[in-house]
Amino acid sequence: MRSRILQAPWTRARRVLGINARNLLYVHNLNRRRYFPLADDKVRTKAALLATGVPVPETISVYTNLIEVSAAHEALREAGEFVIKPASGRRGGGIVVVEGHEGGNFRLPGGAVLPWEELRRAMGDILFGVHSVGQVDRVLVERRIHAHPALANLASSGLPDIRVILLHGLPVMSMMRVPTADSGGRANLHQGALGIAIRLSDGAAFRAALRRQPVDRHPDHGAPLIGFKVPLWDQILEVARRAAAALPLPYLGVDVVLAAEAGPVVMEVNVRPGLEIQNVNGRGLRRPLERLARLQAGFVP
Repeated sequence: MRSRILQAPWTRARRVLGINARNLLYVHNLNRRRYFPLADDKVRTKAALLATGVPVPETISVYTNLIEVSAAHEALREAGEFVIKPASGRRGGGIVVVEGHEGGNFRLPGGAVLPWEELRRAMGDILFGVHSVGQVDRVLVERRIHAHPALANLASSGLPDIRVILLHGLPVMSMMRVPTADSGGRANLHQGALGIAIRLSDGAAFRAALRRQPVDRHPDHGAPLIGFKVPLWDQILEVARRAAAALPLPYLGVDVVLAAEAGPVVMEVNVRPGLEIQNVNGRGLRRPLERLARLQAGFVP
């Protein structure tokens, strides 16, 4: 029996995919740079996915300048529930979720009220590239999605999503990202969201982490995080595969939400999917990716 003491740190490290290896071997080696905007711009992503029948959130409006934003008050009041996000945003910045309106103001989840002037200012920040690495941007307004009832105990602070890493259209690793009060309702791990490792074979949750530390219960209300199975798992993986096939990007991450009525819906596609999924799953990406690469090249693993 092999002793854990004899497993040197550098041996275990060979299983982990670092950011330099990810960029050199997969992001830039496989993905052609001219196609990056198809993933980086949510408006373009949605157009490409819709063209092949991949389900995406309903678009209410796209605003490209301050004149359009300033004239949007009444249209947004009539929209009811919606989400405002930068078309080319990064790491969840600039997203505003609105669940209704009160007079001239807008109501946020949790009961807070946002005056129109503040919402207009937030959209102006998006246009000026505050959340998109220094480039001018567009404001994307989408219909708000509610989580599937089976995930209600995990959706009290926001909408969970499922991140699937794919290589040549084949799933490699997956996790669910669950918002918390600490993350401000956003499903971004670096902001305090939970990561739950999901087994590809059957959609079962087998491990969870919060800020890189293992946990087994939701920090807000104590709901268990391990042992449940994600409903409609086969459909989620199929939608992720279809999204990957719709874009000329061999290596990417697809974020899918399980909507209450629509089922699996692709929220966005990431040409540079983060590597924190390895910490959540408790294992590295390097070997699964190398195995799939060998299969693609016709070698027997």
